[in-house]
Amino acid sequence: MKLSIIFPLKNQTDKVIENIKNKVIPYFDGFSALTYEIIVSPNGSEREEDGRLRKLASEIGPVVRVLPLASTAGKGIGVKEGILASNGDYDLVMDADLATDLKAFDLIYPDLGKFDAFVADRDMEGSDADHGHLIRKLAHRISKNMVARRFGLKEIRDTQCGFKCFRHSVALLMVERQRLSGIAYDVEHSYFLTLNHYKIKPIPVKWENDKDTSIPFFSASASFSRDLRDIKKHRESYILDENKKGKKE
Repeated sequence: MKLSIIFPLKNQTDKVIENIKNKVIPYFDGFSALTYEIIVSPNGSEREEDGRLRKLASEIGPVVRVLPLASTAGKGIGVKEGILASNGDYDLVMDADLATDLKAFDLIYPDLGKFDAFVADRDMEGSDADHGHLIRKLAHRISKNMVARRFGLKEIRDTQCGFKCFRHSVALLMVERQRLSGIAYDVEHSYFLTLNHYKIKPIPVKWENDKDTSIPFFSASASFSRDLRDIKKHRESYILDENKKGKKE
């Protein structure tokens, strides 16, 4: 079994390099029956930062691949490009800050091959999530309620946690239908998986807010809401031909 570990990235060069060397590689080296590659997918990074990233990543060795700097900014683009470049049987997407404890993969590893997707859920029983300051907590609660109200996803209740693992063949079909580059791409992916009846396993996680991350709360909420309307409007485009039945939700 081969795993592709994908980091979408915007300028966080020092953070991702330090985490890859000191945490990611030592952790995944502990799985003797698993081979892996690390794909760093920069989007929206400054050219100088992108150059530093490539130099530092090359010093780690061939286990790390840095993709070309995406011409279109947005985390969703970084994830999509990473999945398209993957050589793995499964694609594990995570954030450069490792806000989600890597040990979450301990809950995934025994079930690889049994599920099409594993999604972190910061609110399910067994999770331990520190959302940090009030604005971050508010953003989490509002975005979660907005998604639940519009889509009613029963198996994926925390779409915005940046720790997900997809069967690669499923992920390719998923990103082919991806329309968005911003943060609502997670909802697109979750909607695609649900509409096509893929086998999904939510997993509890230990999660800690990165204090260096800031959120333009009001503008982000407005953009997120617009994107949700767009996703709902194009519902049929996410359904595979073999699953179209001609009836609406």
